[in-house]
Amino acid sequence: MWFKKKIELFNHPLIEKVDKELSSILKADLITSDSEILERLSKEEQKQSGIASSDLLSIYEKKKDDLIKFTCYSYSKESKIELVEEYPNPADDKQEYSDSKTIGLSKGFSITYAIYFYFLSKNDNKGLLDYLSVRRIPSSKKFHERLINYFHESKGVILSDSYIQYAAGYDKENVTIKDIDKAIKDVQEMDEEHGAFWISILMDNDEEYVIEVNKRQKVSVMYGEKIDIQYDSQDWNEVKHILKLHIDKKFDDIITIVNK
Repeated sequence: MWFKKKIELFNHPLIEKVDKELSSILKADLITSDSEILERLSKEEQKQSGIASSDLLSIYEKKKDDLIKFTCYSYSKESKIELVEEYPNPADDKQEYSDSKTIGLSKGFSITYAIYFYFLSKNDNKGLLDYLSVRRIPSSKKFHERLINYFHESKGVILSDSYIQYAAGYDKENVTIKDIDKAIKDVQEMDEEHGAFWISILMDNDEEYVIEVNKRQKVSVMYGEKIDIQYDSQDWNEVKHILKLHIDKKFDDIITIVNK
């Protein structure tokens, strides 16, 4: 008789790769100390979830981008919430404390979110709530509601700090000089209604720095809520120069140009 070998997730190279990618996006160090303790906690999480390790690994293999968006969005939202919550059963002083950041940004932390993601992707809200209760998550019902919202909201999240979008609908993340060249060429061939594109830079304070360009070479600079400048450029070469400064985040140089 053949037995299927159990998949060990904690030290799996794909999970390690995703953990590193997430820590980079979240701009946090990935802690690998006390690895034995972290591995024990992670295995306990998996056991309590009742989800097969092969099913969790499948999320990393087939839905990695969605998992990363969900994890980043959820973690960022939760980090801004000052939780002053009691244990599900305050009278029980023997229960172990566990919250939504049980492992935090330590090695294997993405497995926590993969478990949430699994239940949510299966629309198994009861299964997720039961799991959170087993994990003794403080105010598990409230956290459960937030996770459901994060799951749906994260689908529209952009992980890159820059994106380009055409009025006609085309969009792309991680803007490069090649994207600028393409956009300038494309906009000249568009009609008046759709003849525009914009490039947005997402700042650390959640503001967007946007430059919009139309086919008449008009440049609109919208930096946060304070700066809104309209500028008639000299030619497409100047437009390209301004946009290159924009993706290089040389915002002061752009302000100097458009204010002359």
